[in-house]
Amino acid sequence: MLNEERKRKIVDITNERKSVTINELMDILGASQSTIRRDLSELNRAKMLKKVHGGAISLKNNILTRDETVLQRQDLNTKSKKAIAEYAASLIKENDVVYLDAGTTTAEMLPFLENVKAIYITDCISHARILAAYGHQVYLPGGKVKVMTDALIGADTLKYLEKMNFTIGFFGANGISIQEGFTTPDPEEGEIKRTAFLHCAETYILADLSKFNVVCTYTFAPIDKGFIVTDSSIPKAYKDLHNTILVDMIEKPY
Repeated sequence: MLNEERKRKIVDITNERKSVTINELMDILGASQSTIRRDLSELNRAKMLKKVHGGAISLKNNILTRDETVLQRQDLNTKSKKAIAEYAASLIKENDVVYLDAGTTTAEMLPFLENVKAIYITDCISHARILAAYGHQVYLPGGKVKVMTDALIGADTLKYLEKMNFTIGFFGANGISIQEGFTTPDPEEGEIKRTAFLHCAETYILADLSKFNVVCTYTFAPIDKGFIVTDSSIPKAYKDLHNTILVDMIEKPY
């Protein structure tokens, strides 16, 4: 492979993955460690990426400032989301007081909760409707409906959540970053997440690969709080965190 072609591929891979290790680039490109290190140094000087210890990170703007709709997100990484959701649902015990955040990954938990008789509190109208149809005890806080995410937001929602205490909570995140933690584009919705998060005895962030190395406007919790439930496709830096739980994506006839 020609020198310029290899460096162009390194930039493309780094931008696509947001971060990449030297070992990963060696495997993908079939190049030696010294060659990859030299290329990264040259690309760093050219401001095509940022060289870091053991690899590189993208310089592309990964800050998300607005939400995608539920319809835009619901068909992304469905296999991963189902595996993550099934594991998360298995953590709920009878008589738990469960907080269930709005989101497409938390929505994947719902089919696995039909026979789990707990008390459910959610800020998501569609989640509440399905859980109530199962015959569960379900509570919705008051507030304003955010149509884009089907979530309740505002002062009334916050006031309700500030009075509650949950044994376990499950949250979605639009972005996960080592530096910035768990983030979401809308500060108003982020404040709902932050408040509910603080009132849970146990907290779990459910996230597929697309959420990692992404930063959004509002941080609702730092990276070391709660557990991250995800799969083995995520970058190594996140696998090495003490609070990461990796689930297997085994094909099942859902």
